Amino acid sequence: AEDGIRDQPRSRGLGDVYKRQGMYIVDNFINGAANTVSDDSSLIIDPSYGKDIGKVLYATTDTADLAIESAKQAFENWSLTGLSYRAELILKFRQGIIDRSNEIIDICTTEAGKTRPDAEAELDRAIQALTNASAVQHFYPSHLSPNVAGGIDIADRRYPIGVIAGVGPFNFPILIPILHSAMALVTGNTYIAKPSEKVPSISRLYGDIYKESGLPDGCYNVVNGSKEIVEHLVCHKDIAGLAFIGSTGAARSLKMLGVEHNTKVQALGGGKNHMIVLPDADLDMSADAAVSASFGAAGQRCMAVSVVVAVGDIADDLINKIKERMPNLIMGTTDNNDTQLGPVISMENKQRIYSFIDAAESEGATLSVDGRKLSDDKEGCFVGPTLIDNVKPGMSVYENEIFGPVLCFVRAKTYEEAMVITHGHKPVSYTHLRAHETEADLVCRLLLE
Repeated sequence: AEDGIRDQPRSRGLGDVYKRQGMYIVDNFINGAANTVSDDSSLIIDPSYGKDIGKVLYATTDTADLAIESAKQAFENWSLTGLSYRAELILKFRQGIIDRSNEIIDICTTEAGKTRPDAEAELDRAIQALTNASAVQHFYPSHLSPNVAGGIDIADRRYPIGVIAGVGPFNFPILIPILHSAMALVTGNTYIAKPSEKVPSISRLYGDIYKESGLPDGCYNVVNGSKEIVEHLVCHKDIAGLAFIGSTGAARSLKMLGVEHNTKVQALGGGKNHMIVLPDADLDMSADAAVSASFGAAGQRCMAVSVVVAVGDIADDLINKIKERMPNLIMGTTDNNDTQLGPVISMENKQRIYSFIDAAESEGATLSVDGRKLSDDKEGCFVGPTLIDNVKPGMSVYENEIFGPVLCFVRAKTYEEAMVITHGHKPVSYTHLRAHETEADLVCRLLLE
């Protein structure tokens, strides 16, 4: 743990507030103050129990415009501050995050359904990101190339561009708002957070911590809402840039809207990550890696391994080793410190994942481990760890990003066939190779070619 985070006394968190007071309300944060103007809202659930615990107030378009105007006005002075001043403020914010780390972790385990170790690891990464952002003097300087031709110098100049909006996913509510906001602010821009409506509380809490750290009003704002608010932001003339992480379809749509409205858009969509296991691999190590990478965070990570491609005659041995390890995963609520596999984010996501499992057998795959037998009798948003064998390209369980604890097992005769399978997948596909060095080097060269 960084800076002794896990050694600090456990503070009262969101879970304690809920148990003590019932439902809570998450408002918007504009120009350094709470804003409750809203004409719509949605419920926040605790995925471990599938029960309503709070309500998030959606910003109206007028409220969003107020946030944009506040950020625009704050930009005029904030963009003129020096790098060292901004870096010092980011360090103060970093300390504020550390001071309230247990509260942040409690919110994450309650709203996002993450296990406590997973939430702690995410917080560690967020603090490291703030450390990196505070070193802006080292990565931000521009370059000068004098006298590249007679009397001609070439210089790079970097300028803040204005108001940046950040649209965060539900699965990293601690890290992503910090990555987006800290880098925007430390480079002289102002920022508007639009967190997932499923996990809004941490981004809202960051508003209070930024204010306590001395950030001028209007530099960090929070507007809650759904698709309509995101589209309003990207189409607004005073939004200079938007950073998005979410589904591929939404990422593509926002990118096109950005082009249409001259808004810089960084849009990260989904992926289907393949782990290729070669014949000379250590199968025990490979099985350990597959189980950890597939079922950690209930499979709700864009870098989760959702497909294992076994090459050659190792397939039966490998899948048996994976199956042997799966019963050791402890599935349960995230207020239990022994839990290793928590819930998925919502009942809607659970039913979506179930639908892919339902379709697998009818399409010709084999349900080697049906996790639904473990999760059907649980009241929360649980999906038991599932292993599907004999998966082939074209099957719905293979082609789609499932975003749950479902591992597809694909069999390939050669590593050339494994490469064809992997590279033929439509979404972005990352390949993890498990083999001894010499053959892995050969495969890596094939990938590069």
